[in-house]
Amino acid sequence: MKTQYSRLTVPRRSDDDSVLGLLLLHGPLGFENLGRDLVAFFREAGDARGAAARLSAARIRHELTTDIPEGDALELYRAASRPFPVGRRLWIEPGDPGDAFPPQGRVAVRVPASRAFGTGEHASTRLALLALEEEALEGRSVLDVGTGSGILALAAAALGASRVVAFDLDADAVVVARENLRRHSFGGGVRLFAGGPAACTGRFDVVVANLLAGELLPEAPRILARASAAGRVILSGITRDREGEVLARARAGRWSLTARSVEAEWTCVCLSRG
Repeated sequence: MKTQYSRLTVPRRSDDDSVLGLLLLHGPLGFENLGRDLVAFFREAGDARGAAARLSAARIRHELTTDIPEGDALELYRAASRPFPVGRRLWIEPGDPGDAFPPQGRVAVRVPASRAFGTGEHASTRLALLALEEEALEGRSVLDVGTGSGILALAAAALGASRVVAFDLDADAVVVARENLRRHSFGGGVRLFAGGPAACTGRFDVVVANLLAGELLPEAPRILARASAAGRVILSGITRDREGEVLARARAGRWSLTARSVEAEWTCVCLSRG
C-alpha cells in the first residue's frame, strides 16, 4: 500500500516565519510557496492534524487535506521548487535535477523533496550550511547528527571535508539520505548509518546538528563529546526562545560561544572548548 500524505494550506502572512516555525515542530517533509498560500506536506496524518491544532490554537486560518497519494504530494512540491545559492560556494537543488548546471564556482547539492527533512529551504538548514562553509572544511572530519535528507553531510563533502559520518534515528530518513548520496560523485565518501549519538564513536573536527531544542538537549553531552579537543560544534534548529537553555547546557560542559547567526526566530550557534 502506498503512503498517503497530508497537506496544510495556510494563507501567506506578514509573520510567515512564525507559521513555518509552528509547522516545523510537527515534522513536515517540505513546503511549497503558491503565491498567496503557503503549503506544508506531511507524511503522517497525525502530524498534520497536530500542526492544524496548533494553528487553530494560534487562530491562524488553514485548510487540511488528507489522503493525498505519495507521488502526487512529492511531485507538487518538486515542481514548485527552484535551485538557489547558499553562501559563496553551494548551489542547492530541492526540485528535480533537470539539465541545469550550477553557476561557475558553485557545487550543486541535489536533495529532491522526500520523506526526510532537509531541502535547504528552511532557515535552520540555511544557517547550518552557512556555518559549515565558514569552517573551511578542506581536509577536516565532519559528523552530521540527525542527517535527515543528508544535505549537511553532502555539503560538508562538497566543501572538501576528508571524512564525513552521518546518522539518523529514523531508518526511513537514512534510506532517503543514501539515495541522495548516490546522486553525487562526492557522496561516496560519506559513511551513513541508522542510530543515535550513543552508537557513534570517534572524534571529529566539526560536529553539526540541525535539531530542535527538545531533541538536542537530552543528547547534548553525547553530541558534544564527539568533537575533538580543538573541534568545533555547530548547533542549528534552535528557536530563539530556547537558545538560552542550549547555551547553558553547553557552558556546563565547558563550551564557549564563538559565533552566532539568526534568521527570523531561528538561531545557529558555533561552539569551541574553553
